[in-house]
Amino acid sequence: MGMGCSVDFKVVGDERGIYYDETSRCVVYLNKHENIEDIYKTIQHEVIHYCISANDVLIDEGQEEKLIFNIQWAEHSIY
Repeated sequence: MGMGCSVDFKVVGDERGIYYDETSRCVVYLNKHENIEDIYKTIQHEVIHYCISANDVLIDEGQEEKLIFNIQWAEHSIY
């Protein structure tokens, strides 16, 4: 496993965020967010993509997105 991932911020983009597996880099596009909590959620989402990749978890894109959704909403589901 490498040194972790980096998170970069861009002012304008078409996505909320994206993870580049080749460079272990997350990019968060600020224009697609309404508040700081929303930005935190996107950072967490993209970093989880990194964690899945760094641990060689073999799942397809749909499974990965569903897993991340369930991780992010787990605390709300418990209470």
